[in-house]
Amino acid sequence: MTKNLRAIALSCSATVLLSVSAIAQENAIATPGDFARPPQPGEPLWQAGVDSGFVAGSAAKFDGARLDDSDAFNYQLQAGTRFFLNDDWFLSLGLVSDNFSLEQVSGAPIPANIHTLRLNAGLGYRWGEKWTFSALLSPSLYRLEDVRGDDLGISGGVLARYQANPSLTWSFGLFAAPDSDLPVMPVVGVRWLINDRYTLEVGMPKTRLSYRIDPKWAVYGGVDLNGAVFRTGEDLGTKTGLPQYNNALATYRDVRLGVGTSYEFAHGLRAELETGYSVYREIDYFRIDDSVRFDPAPYVRLGLNIRF
Repeated sequence: MTKNLRAIALSCSATVLLSVSAIAQENAIATPGDFARPPQPGEPLWQAGVDSGFVAGSAAKFDGARLDDSDAFNYQLQAGTRFFLNDDWFLSLGLVSDNFSLEQVSGAPIPANIHTLRLNAGLGYRWGEKWTFSALLSPSLYRLEDVRGDDLGISGGVLARYQANPSLTWSFGLFAAPDSDLPVMPVVGVRWLINDRYTLEVGMPKTRLSYRIDPKWAVYGGVDLNGAVFRTGEDLGTKTGLPQYNNALATYRDVRLGVGTSYEFAHGLRAELETGYSVYREIDYFRIDDSVRFDPAPYVRLGLNIRF
């Protein structure tokens, strides 16, 4: 079971680690109707959001030892714009800050805080009524304190969106992130408006089935993914007696299975409340070939997103 969950986590983590998970992935399958007004040449469309969550404490496991419980709190801030140069070409820019606070335990290289920042930049072209192509580039800071040259990373790729009909939108592409444990990864996503009530979204960072109770309320269930590539502090390993973890590059990932509800206050403004279980959580020091893993634990998440 653990091996299967690890395989799923590795195969699903690429988009988060490629910095596409926040703005670029959502915009890849977003349609003009998701915004408060239709796009007009020369006028930008804006998107902003805040997302926070808490995972209850569970046992940390490192080098075969089962250690004390460690909980986790995270929040993400993101904002971006899409600017249409004309009827066909557009530019997109987005800034995303991923932040995690972890409870440290004796005997394991668990950082107290993870703070990263990334810029998503893209150039897109709409070919007819069905196809949209984008080239994306995402420079990142792996930490915000004691920044050095190797704390700057870059990722990017190409993405295509195909709107087969008003109810079915596909997205697929290929992305590269040299500092990730998955340096190259294909990505596929779909959004299917099954009928007036049901919507299926498959992809990353989330896969969910939603049921609309009325024009404002909806409930949903699915899988969500949180994570970031980061670099530890200069003294993390020294404090734990494991100096190889000083300035170490790592991936933090958290795969969550849950149910939630969303409420649309106005067109383009939506809040979500969600709960469930963090089924696979780890810190993967992939260049050292070691990791800290955490037992499954319940979580709660609150999010707010606006498009205008």
